[in-house]
Amino acid sequence: MLEMPQGQQAFAIVDRIYEAAFATELWPEVLAVASAISRSANGAIFVVSDHSPVRAVTETHLQPLLDEFMKGDTWRFSESVKRLCAAQPASFVRVACEEIERDPVRKTATAFGIGPHLCTAIPMPGGELVLFVFQRWLKDGSYDQAAIDLLNGLRPHLARAGLVAGRLGLERARTAVSILREIGLPAAIMSGSGRVLTANPLFEGMADVFLPTAHGGMAIADQTANALFQQAIAQNRDNRVVRSIPVAPSKGGPRWSFSCCRCAAPRTIFFRVQMYWLSQPRSVPAPLFRRPMCFQACST
Repeated sequence: MLEMPQGQQAFAIVDRIYEAAFATELWPEVLAVASAISRSANGAIFVVSDHSPVRAVTETHLQPLLDEFMKGDTWRFSESVKRLCAAQPASFVRVACEEIERDPVRKTATAFGIGPHLCTAIPMPGGELVLFVFQRWLKDGSYDQAAIDLLNGLRPHLARAGLVAGRLGLERARTAVSILREIGLPAAIMSGSGRVLTANPLFEGMADVFLPTAHGGMAIADQTANALFQQAIAQNRDNRVVRSIPVAPSKGGPRWSFSCCRCAAPRTIFFRVQMYWLSQPRSVPAPLFRRPMCFQACST
């Protein structure tokens, strides 16, 4: 009989869930344990957003397969994924058999011997939707109510851990912005959609260069530079191409050069942003705050 683990086992899995909020590399282990106690073939987490690529993590031995699958567009045509994102079930629910038969994602899973699915959705403050998905082998049959109750018992902990991880990611980003302020660099954090999440006072004091836009966005006052900047914001969501954007000088101000890139940085599946900062070209021997600067961007 499937029952919620008691005593030390129960504490161990719940503790591990909250540990994963601080150490993202532990999520595959959490999924493996949850799969084992629910007699699932595997478990996975998907983070869906309107403004950035889907992020996904699964158990360690299946991650390469999932990464390869996510490179394609098959999942975009999944009616099951669309319905789950729209319904946002507040508990683990079964995916209807007729959907599995028609869905291209489910057809791929069936080819590997994967059958019944359970899924729940957790909205994040940043607008992302987190899907927790568990799947069983066809040979093991459908999920019974005991297994569903077991996973629903873990759901509040999974949700809180996800929220903690997202909050922790934002706090780390804010710390980075503060550190850049200490060394004299204006900096800002933006979401994948281009919404400014936080900025240091040096950045906020440059109102002649950066302009607020609708929905918390940001633009460069120079129109030509801004067109390239907005393009860079969109492209930085999924590549690490370095870009240099020249900015015409404002009245009495220096000419600026904005370099935009995405660089590798510690991050969690629940939180990913773009960080922009200004650095000084070495060729200008002027005081720190009076030099022309380069605009840098990275995704964390």
